[in-house]
Amino acid sequence: MEIINKIAKIREKLDLYGKPYITEELLQKLLDKFAPNYSITNLSNLWLITPIKRWKVYINNKYNAFVNSFVVGDLYMWDDLYIFWWLWVYNRYSLTEQVAEWQTIYNTKISWKKIIWNSKFIFVRQRENFFYWWKKEKFEEYSYNIMTIERAFIQMIKEWKDFSNLPYWINKDKLLKFALKYAPKTIISKIEKLCI
Repeated sequence: MEIINKIAKIREKLDLYGKPYITEELLQKLLDKFAPNYSITNLSNLWLITPIKRWKVYINNKYNAFVNSFVVGDLYMWDDLYIFWWLWVYNRYSLTEQVAEWQTIYNTKISWKKIIWNSKFIFVRQRENFFYWWKKEKFEEYSYNIMTIERAFIQMIKEWKDFSNLPYWINKDKLLKFALKYAPKTIISKIEKLCI
């Protein structure tokens, strides 16, 4: 009976916490105070939390609102260099209507697929010089690295997608400036034609 009460107390505290992500440090404090015979692994096995980055941060499964997959990806990558890219980002910038089921994270360390909670990620390893022309976007108190719309547009042209005109939501001056700095000559000429 006492064991059930301890777990019920942890459930209640996670519910009252009211945030989607919880650190290992805070979880350990809860366990030390209300259920000292339990571990973080026990809470995970009981589906009260889901690991994002073991021994660092977890999803609070008692949180009933939106869990942002961009933030989940950022928390998984922790302090490593990365950017969100490819179809998910193209769709987000309205450059394609194709909807991606998996989000692609380019990084300097890992290449594999991983599902965390309801977020599906493809991790692609790249050299450090690949990581330019990205920005940080904020979501509540969190932020994540994402390719800029101009770089996404140039990348789509590199992948042989044809555009008959420049989408109005892309900054022409910024696009030209960055294309001249980073893009190959064939891409520059295509962009210059679109910007006339």
